[in-house]
Amino acid sequence: MAQGRASFLKILPLIIVGAIVGRIMASMASGSSVFSWLIGLLVVGFGAYLVWLFAFKNQATRKATPAQTAAALNFQPEPGQGVIYLYRKQFVAVLVGMDVVLDGDLIGQTRGFCFYRLVVEPGRHVLGGDGKCKDPLSFEVAAGEVAYIEKEILMGALKGGYHYRRIDDVAAAQATIRSCKLLLPKG
Repeated sequence: MAQGRASFLKILPLIIVGAIVGRIMASMASGSSVFSWLIGLLVVGFGAYLVWLFAFKNQATRKATPAQTAAALNFQPEPGQGVIYLYRKQFVAVLVGMDVVLDGDLIGQTRGFCFYRLVVEPGRHVLGGDGKCKDPLSFEVAAGEVAYIEKEILMGALKGGYHYRRIDDVAAAQATIRSCKLLLPKG
């Protein structure tokens, strides 16, 4: 995957320059104003950004089967283990994958209206992510405990991000999770 990102990033300037030159030549040939080719340039640039975002930044996620989802929605603890329900319910950046790192291991990426059910050893755990994670969350999970954690997107004028927060209202967390799709961690 890293090779695909590097290859695309190497040719992205060529794509942009080619689009600019092509648009200028088309505008000159048709007698269009400079304003119209600037609009075209913005559209091409935005399209190139979307291609990069969805084709190279987002990682593939494994979706659960209906049977796996039904079992996860029982919200049952595991004997001798802790369970973490990590969910993202916001519509903001719904299609953008954002890394989930639990105790230093990449679990996968969240999308809007999706959740993970993670079975963990009892004890202290740390949830983090990529450079956009504002505050990694450190928390305890006891044996037989079910913890609910929301990944909340933070919007910013120039740079957004996200943080995690533990939810104590079990009924509200379960109701939200029921409206989300189960993703399976990398494995």
